[in-house]
Amino acid sequence: MKRLVVSFFVMGLLLAATAAFAQTQLYCVKPDGAPVAAIVMPYGSNHDPSVVCNAVAPQCYLTCGAVLQITSGATIAPNLPTIQVTQQMLASIGNGAPETPEQCAKQYQSCVAKCRGDRACVAYCQSVRSGCGTGGR
Repeated sequence: MKRLVVSFFVMGLLLAATAAFAQTQLYCVKPDGAPVAAIVMPYGSNHDPSVVCNAVAPQCYLTCGAVLQITSGATIAPNLPTIQVTQQMLASIGNGAPETPEQCAKQYQSCVAKCRGDRACVAYCQSVRSGCGTGGR
């Protein structure tokens, strides 16, 4: 009986440890709904997945949004590239902490500078700017 209790206890610890290191897979989706890549976010990351998509997926060109799953009947292409996001990648994006108005303005200017006149890209920058500093609310 003691062995059985110990076995369940050890198995519970293993399951808890596995859950603690769980990762989340999201899809980077263009404004037209076409998925261009998938990202695997590390557990505990407080970064905005859409910002991560645009930073790590060159196909996005600052126009992607991140979604947990594709709805509306769209299917994911089997050859969709998957990017494993590392802590080093997240560090180069920023700290993911709440944004100040100054950070929002700087982020917006940097985003627009990368657009090279592309209206969809500038619209994305404006969208990001409108949500900047709100904490995802």
